[in-house]
Amino acid sequence: MSGNPAPACGRTHEMRRIRRAGPVQRPVYCELIQIKRQMKNALGKPLAIGLLLSLVIVPSLNAQFRDTGIRQPVVAGQFYPDRPEELRRQVRALMEQAERVDDGAAVMGLIVPHAGYIYSGAMAARGYRQVQGEDYQVVLVLSPSHRDTFTGATIYPGEAYQSPLGPVAIDRNLAAQIVRQCPGIQFSQLGHREEHSLEVQLPFIQVALPEVPIVPIMVGSYDWPMLQKMADGLAAVLKSRRALLIASSDLYHGYSYEACEKANTATIQAIQAMKPQTLCEGFLSDRYQACGGGPISLMTTVLVKLGATKAVLLGRTNSNDVTGQRGGYVVGYAAMAVKGGKRTMKNPHKIEYPPLDAAAQKQLIKMAREAIAYYLQHRSIPKTEPSLEVLKEKRGVFVTLTEGGTLRGCIGYHESDRPLYELVPDRAIAAAFEDPRFPPLRSHELDKIKIKVSVYLTNVYRIASLDEFQMGVHGIIMMKNGRGATYLPEVPLEAGWKTVEEEMESLCHKAGLPSDAWKQGAEFYVYKTQVFGEK
Repeated sequence: MSGNPAPACGRTHEMRRIRRAGPVQRPVYCELIQIKRQMKNALGKPLAIGLLLSLVIVPSLNAQFRDTGIRQPVVAGQFYPDRPEELRRQVRALMEQAERVDDGAAVMGLIVPHAGYIYSGAMAARGYRQVQGEDYQVVLVLSPSHRDTFTGATIYPGEAYQSPLGPVAIDRNLAAQIVRQCPGIQFSQLGHREEHSLEVQLPFIQVALPEVPIVPIMVGSYDWPMLQKMADGLAAVLKSRRALLIASSDLYHGYSYEACEKANTATIQAIQAMKPQTLCEGFLSDRYQACGGGPISLMTTVLVKLGATKAVLLGRTNSNDVTGQRGGYVVGYAAMAVKGGKRTMKNPHKIEYPPLDAAAQKQLIKMAREAIAYYLQHRSIPKTEPSLEVLKEKRGVFVTLTEGGTLRGCIGYHESDRPLYELVPDRAIAAAFEDPRFPPLRSHELDKIKIKVSVYLTNVYRIASLDEFQMGVHGIIMMKNGRGATYLPEVPLEAGWKTVEEEMESLCHKAGLPSDAWKQGAEFYVYKTQVFGEK
């Protein structure tokens, strides 16, 4: 796998000039990205990045488009891994490291960067972490065209966008309705051909919101009246749908770190002001800087019409800070969530699952240990097939490793779209090699660790008060002021706590809150687990 350099949008200022001037003939040149395998990526794997901006003839479209109507990847293996297993693990690891900021408001839209994952993947993950597992019917991905020039916006006319993780279906009925009702938006391959800005979002969408269809929209040249008409149509079409809008955009592009930070601050503040016309005209005049100024403006305008009230900054950085190297070309990145209304839990009511029998427990423990051993040798996840039908169920899972009775790693999911026979080996590897509290497991430690698996017997559901919480029976999640933490049911017993107050105070400390924060204004969610492991 190789990664793409940060200045993926090197033609930003030229494209701004083209957008203001209106449609022109498509240029016959594009960036030539050369990848070197010398650097380490954010996950510690060897990666190398090099950049050469060069004049080349635009490649044949036949390589990207087939008669099937499925748009094929064009930057897999450059901007992100082209091997499915490696890609899935990288995206999941990035999202696990991102904090979920839950202030009770529903996320209606995201602004996320689109450089190579080594540069902006962690920042993009901060955005997608906010919507992971949420109940959306469709995702509209709004992206800038860095290569094709056209007026208005285009929707890819095929059936799907392909990624290494599989095809992402296009909601063709919704797409057709948008084209009918939105002046300036049409079906076309323009903008979709060699473009990376939309493609790099797909693996995050597939991990965060599996099976949710998309409408891929590329934004070309525009002015405020045209953008307003497109937004009016989109708002009318989407008002009865649970839709997530994503604006794909990097920020400043240039050669000054100080100018980058200043420009990024101005752009972020303008987005947070939630004044669509001012924002749009600011991008067109270069007062604000983002290669995806059109997508950001269009998304903001639509969501304000649909009731959005605020834009929350989730994080910001730039390519110099990511690489640790000052000087040279620098690109700004930010992740933001546009919010409005009240967030609702996907499964607000209690759902119960049957406990696993001894045979199923034994097989899961065996799978977990074999997965860790296999990963130590091959650095990949072994293929597994269950001999028991119950292991095909989809539930939450935590895998805990101990060494000499001391915690050595613990990672899991409260809910999952994957069956137990896939999830337990995956979480075992994560606990062994990706828990940030501990160094990666080494070969000589394998025989010393003990493996414990916690399989959920219920979903995660909200309780009205701590009167419904049974210490030692329920696992608990506490949320307050965008911070949260969880303890599995057995934690208070192992810690020797005698009262709920002791557990709550420790939970507050884990969440980075004052010890008495649980007493007022906190939300509580509980779950039950079945725990089994090696003796």
